[in-house]
Amino acid sequence: MLASLGRSATRAVQQRSGQAVACSRVAVRYGRHRRPLLVQAMSLKAVPVESSLRPASPRTKEIATRLMMAPGVSASARALVVGSGAVPIIDVLKYLGVKDITVVDTDPERLTVVQTAHGTSSVLGNDLGVRTWQGDFCELPAFLGPLDVIIFTDEPFGTQQTPREALVKACLALKPGGCVVVNSEEESRRWRPKYPPTRENLAALVAGLPVHIHSEQEVANGYSGILQLPAHYRLRTPLALRGKVVKGYGRGSRQMGTPTANIETGLVKEALASMKPGVYFGWAKLNPPHGWPSVDSDVHKMVLNVGSRPTVNKGDEAPSLECHILHHFEGGQEFYGSELEVLVLGFLRPEIKFGSVDALVSRIRADIATARVQLEAPQLRAQAAVLLDK
Repeated sequence: MLASLGRSATRAVQQRSGQAVACSRVAVRYGRHRRPLLVQAMSLKAVPVESSLRPASPRTKEIATRLMMAPGVSASARALVVGSGAVPIIDVLKYLGVKDITVVDTDPERLTVVQTAHGTSSVLGNDLGVRTWQGDFCELPAFLGPLDVIIFTDEPFGTQQTPREALVKACLALKPGGCVVVNSEEESRRWRPKYPPTRENLAALVAGLPVHIHSEQEVANGYSGILQLPAHYRLRTPLALRGKVVKGYGRGSRQMGTPTANIETGLVKEALASMKPGVYFGWAKLNPPHGWPSVDSDVHKMVLNVGSRPTVNKGDEAPSLECHILHHFEGGQEFYGSELEVLVLGFLRPEIKFGSVDALVSRIRADIATARVQLEAPQLRAQAAVLLDK
């Protein structure tokens, strides 16, 4: 059951940074709460924007009130708008002061409408302004990201593939802490009856993805479902795992250049029951063979793959826990039978079947680079002490 959006009969006009701001109370179903919560949304009355932007209409202000609920929507945001409803959303983003906007569509005629209304800047993604890119959203090039907010404006999600695959792509293109907005306007009720979904259907659509449902709003002339990628990809609760290192399939070193320590299969069922298949990161501590240098028993960064490895699985291979430890072991590269402890702190992405091993290797390298950076955050570095104290 979706919450309704309503305005109070009175508005309090405040001053913030020299701009007139209208406060309105909004009933919205938020986070995990089952009952509507009253939250305060700030609707800007005046924002310094480009001269090409026409005065804000009531519709623009209404959409703006919804979009301002989305984390990451700010003047410094890098935004991407997908689909046939792009023009009014661009108006709203400009109204909110956003200056870095990319519009994606498969239809060149719709992109021409955007270019006529707002002009275009360089497609390279470095210049501020409105730029366009024609193509399937699932094939969006990496140089157009990373993004603070992605807004889908119609049911096809800008792709010939499934909405689920579009959301997977969105998760890969977002900055940590960024958000995805599923937005529907009265003129684009192609979303119905399938969209906007019930909360249960929306939850099913994002199940196994690293995003959570931030909030939902539905009014007579529009709907907005907001999904958020956690800051630092962080799990709500760290997960500690322990087991012996066993032989795997040997592909990590041989095919991909990323050697992995496979944790005993007895733990896999337990872990898979509490973890979504995909790629995680955190800290690892090995109890190495006798006589190895002490540095090999320190706590090191790690990336953990949980699942059945669909790109390389020949069809008869059981799910596994594969840990790539970001450390060169001085004592040797084989430590079967040794005990390995891991502390899982973040969830990067779901399990994906890539078109080739080369594409998989490229993604693995990106995952490793992302994990290295995120684990430098003070709050995540501090978690290494959990394994040091054991």
